[in-house]
Amino acid sequence: MEEAFGYSVEVLKRLVSIPTVAPQGDHYEEAAELLARELESMGFEVAVERVPAEYQREKCRHASENPRFIVYGRRGEGGPALHFNGHYDVVPGGPGWTVTEPFKPVVKDGKLYGRGAIDMKGGIAAALGAFKALQLSGAWPQGLRLEAAFVPDEEIGGECGTGYLVNGMGVTPEYVILPEPSGLEKPWHGHRGILWMKVRVKGRTAHASTPWHGRNAFLLASAIALDLQQALAAMYAGRRSKYRIEPEESARPTVSLGGEAGVTGGGKTNQVPGEFYFTVDRRLIPEETVAQARGELVGVLTWLSVKHGAEVEAEEVISAEPAINEPGELYEALREAARQSGRVIGQPVVCPGGLDMWYYTVKGSKALAYGPRGELAHAPDEHIDLVELRFLVEAFARLPLTLAGALQRRT
Repeated sequence: MEEAFGYSVEVLKRLVSIPTVAPQGDHYEEAAELLARELESMGFEVAVERVPAEYQREKCRHASENPRFIVYGRRGEGGPALHFNGHYDVVPGGPGWTVTEPFKPVVKDGKLYGRGAIDMKGGIAAALGAFKALQLSGAWPQGLRLEAAFVPDEEIGGECGTGYLVNGMGVTPEYVILPEPSGLEKPWHGHRGILWMKVRVKGRTAHASTPWHGRNAFLLASAIALDLQQALAAMYAGRRSKYRIEPEESARPTVSLGGEAGVTGGGKTNQVPGEFYFTVDRRLIPEETVAQARGELVGVLTWLSVKHGAEVEAEEVISAEPAINEPGELYEALREAARQSGRVIGQPVVCPGGLDMWYYTVKGSKALAYGPRGELAHAPDEHIDLVELRFLVEAFARLPLTLAGALQRRT
């Protein structure tokens, strides 16, 4: 186990040093090649699939023109598949780092620092470390196929990552583990959905010295945004998910306005803005659908356009359905693997954010997300505690064996 853990740390350092920033994707191929080599070295049959350019243009509007690569590995024949999914793309490094630079990994005080150390190259390294432990021990599971999929673009919706893996390549495993930063106390068995929209409010441009000749789109958009917030808050007040979502506030639908906002095409101090935009971030509880949320937003905006006498347009930017599943034997096997590795885990809860899980659950896969603490995901000085990484390597190495044993007992 110690050799496998050391391998995991070294792989994580190499992964963090590759700046696989979404949506640019400048170094995706380099990361994909590294991951494919590691899987092949442990006896996996590996395919590196380039997402077709036509699919990328049609489905992945927020991706750059750089190619997208999916690494898919299989080991073993017959039986159901236990499939580990990890995304190798990361958010930009950003300012504010004090321990190291974002893509120069450093180990300090028992922690490995660098962008993606938690979200989620650390999870990928834990899975690879688990495979290494199985290889070193020779204890590969019987009656269970092992799979790994390492994908891009989760940070921008996943259409050119897990979306293409499932819908384009037809990969629909029976059991899925996503080593996302859930925290080690309990796994996630679902996640909230997401709908991003861009709202444009049109006025009339004029010179600022004669503002009566124009109609200020900024002021119109501000009034519409305030009314929209109030109308949606009233609409969502009576809704609460029956599922356990942590933190508790996430059990209700939420909306956030104005994460991005500005004068379309850029403004000037001496000009009355003729068009202003703002964004809407709507999070869905598992009982809702994207179509429902979209219809509600468009309906309220249509009413507000009449109320304020303004032309209003709404464009969908990103959407993903909520996910929920009852993982049954997968959870029981994970709980037993964690117990054997020295930790007791609680009942699954729903993730307040979004994941790639929904691509699998709509196809019938049983899925759990389980990984390190995630407080510093996307933040300066992102790091993973190496004690947690070692635990995950061991727990993930035991999981195929506990799941195979559970399936054999059922038959």
